[in-house]
Amino acid sequence: MTDARHQKEHIQLAIDRARDGVSSHIDELDQRLRAKLDVRSMASEHASKLVAGAAVVGFLAGFGFPKPLRRMVAIGIPLALVAAKLRGGRTGGDEGGWDPAV
Repeated sequence: MTDARHQKEHIQLAIDRARDGVSSHIDELDQRLRAKLDVRSMASEHASKLVAGAAVVGFLAGFGFPKPLRRMVAIGIPLALVAAKLRGGRTGGDEGGWDPAV
């Protein structure tokens, strides 16, 4: 009986040690994710690129889109939607998408 009780205490101690380690790793991971996924800091880092992109969009909206750009958008968006649908169907499996094995 004492051997079983000793094993049970040993297992319980191992479980407690594992839980203590997991909680510290979770806190560390939480801090790292919060630092990397901070929208305000990312926006401040890329502020010049955002301003340049907004200026280009404003220029195109003000003077109109050139004909080749309109054609590229008219063809590219439907192609991108079809590609996304096919990619989602292949990875999804049972979602009713395209199955290459059929």
